[in-house]
Amino acid sequence: IPFANGMISSGMSCQLIQYVHEEHDVFFEVCKNFDALIVRCNPGQIKADGGDQGKFDDGMRGLRKLGIQVWPAPDVMEFMGAKDALCKIANMSIGLEDTLAYYDAESFSAGFKKTMAFQPRVIKQNRGSSGEGIWIIKLKSGDYCKSFG
Repeated sequence: IPFANGMISSGMSCQLIQYVHEEHDVFFEVCKNFDALIVRCNPGQIKADGGDQGKFDDGMRGLRKLGIQVWPAPDVMEFMGAKDALCKIANMSIGLEDTLAYYDAESFSAGFKKTMAFQPRVIKQNRGSSGEGIWIIKLKSGDYCKSFG
């Protein structure tokens, strides 16, 4: 909803549509009437509902071939869909250099202390964006280092 409201506040038209795998063909016919799509579906949700992620992705690829923008594109989701997706862009102009993924207690202890001293942290235990298992952590003092490292 925040995405949609932000777009509407900026003067764009924005409609929310829900993918129901039993109505796959109807969904993609409707999608052909849009200039662009923002896909907000976590990996695994379509399959968990009894649908076919590959069929959905192929439909999105078909829309792209028609010139309809799809964000994120299925191939980008596949590449960036891992838990450490933000780590892959940490050193790019759109990334944050203090973004890390932890796979054991030792790296978590060392990395978390270093990054926590720099700025508030978002800790995420699961992949996806449903908001489950996500915490925002701040220093009580609010006294952060001026630079990372």
